[in-house]
Amino acid sequence: MTTLISITEVKPLHERWLRLTFSDGAVKDVDVGQVLAQGGVFAPIRDNRSIFELVRIRPGSRTIEWPGDVDLDPDVLYGSLQPAGGVQIPRRTVREPAAV
Repeated sequence: MTTLISITEVKPLHERWLRLTFSDGAVKDVDVGQVLAQGGVFAPIRDNRSIFELVRIRPGSRTIEWPGDVDLDPDVLYGSLQPAGGVQIPRRTVREPAAV
């Protein structure tokens, strides 16, 4: 059985980068700029830094969200799955997962 990864902390960084802390102890800086560049529901987040900075942990779920119930899959943010549409999500590992 595979353990589901959840996001336990989020902090907006420069440009459209987020620092995400995951339930396995990993910390990754993730650039969501290309995802937001797709527009649609992401357009207000892309176009307004103050909205981007409203990112938070969705209560009762495993991921982050912005106003309007806009969220991203935690497995995609972690790097376990690829996003739909072939968008690339650059990541930098700040801390490796804790040893089990």
